[in-house]
Amino acid sequence: MIIVADANIVDVTDTYRQHGELRLLNGREICARDVADADALLVRSITRVNAELLKDSPLRFVATATSGTDHLDLAYLRSRGIQVCDAAGSNANAVAEYVLCVLAQLSVRNAALDLGKGPVGIVGFGHVGQALYRKLSALGISCCLCDPFMENDFPQLAFTKLEEVMACPVVSLHTPLTREGSHPTFHMLNAAMLSRLPRNAVLINAARGELLATDVLSSFLRERRDVHVVLDCWEGEPQIDISLLNLVSLGTPHIAGYSQQAKRAASQSNYRDFLEFFHLQDARQQTHGGSSDLCRDMVATTETDPWRLLMQILQQVFYVADIDARLRGSGEGANAALFDRIRRELGSRQEFSAYTLVLDHWTEQQRSPQLLTWLHALGFAVTPGHTEKGC
Repeated sequence: MIIVADANIVDVTDTYRQHGELRLLNGREICARDVADADALLVRSITRVNAELLKDSPLRFVATATSGTDHLDLAYLRSRGIQVCDAAGSNANAVAEYVLCVLAQLSVRNAALDLGKGPVGIVGFGHVGQALYRKLSALGISCCLCDPFMENDFPQLAFTKLEEVMACPVVSLHTPLTREGSHPTFHMLNAAMLSRLPRNAVLINAARGELLATDVLSSFLRERRDVHVVLDCWEGEPQIDISLLNLVSLGTPHIAGYSQQAKRAASQSNYRDFLEFFHLQDARQQTHGGSSDLCRDMVATTETDPWRLLMQILQQVFYVADIDARLRGSGEGANAALFDRIRRELGSRQEFSAYTLVLDHWTEQQRSPQLLTWLHALGFAVTPGHTEKGC
């Protein structure tokens, strides 16, 4: 068996080499010649899988270590009888945590922004939208939901139209990219939709870059400098528009779903589908390591408000501004090589559940029941001092 794989898929070598000849390649450079004799293809979102790539290939199996599948020509793959597997939901928690950390970054940077009251507009209620809704609800933040395809599956929740969601002080996009059907999402936020955002609103796109047209968004931001836009996904990425980068409040290179836990979950999901399709067994010695136990000593602060303390903690755990600064570059400018290099090197991010927060420098007032309740709801373990095992 010949397996062609993106070399940056987590654990790809250790997992697949037992099953045949494994060819590891740069995902952006995989071409028809590389898969001309392949049986299986393992990709991420940066590889377009279509007739041009597979026209001369006997390929039987394609797996993408992503939730989205807009980089796959599903109609063509079905016509060829090629099995397609994705990793839907694997990165949902990571993306939801990214959104919370972005809100924390903006809150700490600008004390005038009160992002804890809501409502937060969630556009798209799939795996990510639901994960974000659960986290915000646990923090007592109301949400305004929009997803015409999912609302019938959740009769207990109130859904509304996109026009109404865009009036929320915070709007977060989590839809797939579609160009056809009754509710296409391609360039869904046109100038009229953007104009509905209230003063000092926050707009986050951690879904697909093409939900917004670069020229329309750029024109809007030149007129509405009060609006805070956070982009993790860009039209035309990895070659992004530098003038737009200079207009947004925070920019990151499509890494919202990047965490060790999410990458491993996606890889494992693909591997289970691979084994089932080819009727294979995993011959490796199985080990079941425990979850990471990372002690994070929270910096002393004079703040006593529970919400602002929570924002400070989230900012310390995942400092999104560092990635933003790298993307803007130090004289290098944002380009495709830099975009991909940051993605490739961002391998150490952990999700909240991996952390034990050490609050021994904080007062009893700061370690309030409200703050501790929020932290536990988000998945953190908490200890008031260096007393527990591993801390």
